[in-house]
Amino acid sequence: MANTHLSALLALPVAVLLAVPGCNKTPAQRSLLDYSLSAEALFEEAMEEFDDEDCVDAEKLFQEVRRQYPYSRFAPLADLRMADCQFIQGNHAAAAVAYQQFIRKYPTHEETHYAAFRRGLSFVEMIPGDWLITPPPHERDQAATRDARAALGSFLGTYPRSPHRERARELLAEVENALVRHEIYVARFYRSRKHLKAAAVRLEGVRVSFPDASLVPDAMFLQARTYLQLGRPGDATRVLREIIEFYPDHYQARRAGDTLKHLDAKRGNENRGGDG
Repeated sequence: MANTHLSALLALPVAVLLAVPGCNKTPAQRSLLDYSLSAEALFEEAMEEFDDEDCVDAEKLFQEVRRQYPYSRFAPLADLRMADCQFIQGNHAAAAVAYQQFIRKYPTHEETHYAAFRRGLSFVEMIPGDWLITPPPHERDQAATRDARAALGSFLGTYPRSPHRERARELLAEVENALVRHEIYVARFYRSRKHLKAAAVRLEGVRVSFPDASLVPDAMFLQARTYLQLGRPGDATRVLREIIEFYPDHYQARRAGDTLKHLDAKRGNENRGGDG
């Protein structure tokens, strides 16, 4: 019975406990009040270091909050700020793991949406950047890019009211374009090696996989050109018509229309030649 009473008290905010008249406080209430105030004081000390961008000292203090006050409302916040410290220090893989642990440990916490967004952002930060002495990003491993897409997509599907949704949508668009750019790069590599069938297969699923990516029409037009080189004008015509149907405002739609006119004229000339 005593444990049930203490559990109920642990759920009370500090402000409510402070409102209890001193003469009416039980030893358990006084002990819990001291516990809560001490946890808050230590957390605020850690936040001062965190706000000063001193993650080394802040992380130590957050760890102390977790160790000394594991049942306080500041323990989850300490976990979250430690994940932020990993992110700030550039340890993005560790940050992604820490944010995921927070989500699993505190699925109903009011800051879980923030952890989910930051997890996606951690993967975005792990995507290879542009360096003069290394291959461009679309030529390198895409594991982090795929992880970023999955994490951001999960966040958008799970937290429809999060204030981070707009930024997540922007990041997801950039990530999906990066993946489409990679598919185009691979297809061009196959084409340069005369592996036209492999290039066509690589491009075939781009529209289905990334329907909202702005680079999809570029991939599709390359796909249509590849089909023409393979002697498959029917498949090329299908793809060109899909560009016009699904992306009518894209500049590739105009090119697709011009190409279709050229193909129609060519077929007309061939038919006239056959009749002669």
